[in-house]
Amino acid sequence: MNVAQNSVENKYRNLGSSHEPGPYLQIKINICKSRSMNKYLILIPSVFFVLLTSAQTGFGFDAGIGTSKAPMIAVKYFFGNNAASIGATYQVFNDALGKKHDYLAGTTAIGDGDYFYSIDVGYTRILNENFSISGDVSIGEKKYYQNLRDDNSPQGGYHQIYKSKSQVGGGAYLTYNFNTSFGLFAGYNSLRGGTFGLEFRFLKDKQY
Repeated sequence: MNVAQNSVENKYRNLGSSHEPGPYLQIKINICKSRSMNKYLILIPSVFFVLLTSAQTGFGFDAGIGTSKAPMIAVKYFFGNNAASIGATYQVFNDALGKKHDYLAGTTAIGDGDYFYSIDVGYTRILNENFSISGDVSIGEKKYYQNLRDDNSPQGGYHQIYKSKSQVGGGAYLTYNFNTSFGLFAGYNSLRGGTFGLEFRFLKDKQY
């Protein structure tokens, strides 16, 4: 009887003592922290978006491609002669074979490579009627793959990801404005390589 009672007492003591929380209480604490963090992750961008849209004098978007064969797109919000942007890049044109899959026994490696994707946050300054300058910071991930031959696959094989790593880069660009609605930009981003594309603007007021 005393052994059983001591076992029960020890069980509840381990669940949460006054000095150090037990595993059950620690899990509950972690869940509460996670929920609080999720609230902030939703609240802060929402407030930022409301402030951004209420003060904007127009919006636009960029669409381009890098020499790494990575397309990019970004949405811009204009404030007078300035603009903030957020966009994404994905190196969709790569040499990865077929679908991504875990290693299958009996298949043979026939090559390898890598591709990346990123979220790009930028700033633009309209200098005059003809020119704008801009820069961005890119935060993303590079994935390394291996192509494997599989005669049973419709594509002749598949690829597996064997390594991933985070990466941060940045870039600078010069835009030539043909008019208030359309421009052509070119520059360099350390992740994307040489980059060129088109900028489209929908402005409430003339910026210059």
